[in-house]
Amino acid sequence: MNRQRRHWLAWCLSAPVALQAADTRLEVNQANQAELEMLPGVGPALSEAILAERRRGGPFKDWRALQRRVKGLGPATARRLSQAGLRVNGAAV
Repeated sequence: MNRQRRHWLAWCLSAPVALQAADTRLEVNQANQAELEMLPGVGPALSEAILAERRRGGPFKDWRALQRRVKGLGPATARRLSQAGLRVNGAAV
């Protein structure tokens, strides 16, 4: 199965669960690529960068570490992702 189909299938399987709860929280240290890409503004490039850095350097300690380690994820993007439900060790920005 090609990569695009896997992402689509993962999204289709997880979307109903995500849509059930308006107050969804997503932990960056546990999320997979499909889950990250459900957040507004997170596409394949950013989700892959987050996952690659998590594999390379281990879990993110806090938002500052996430921003420092992931190229292209600055303060404005961090605020937007936090508002969309992304959490780092349970914390919002």
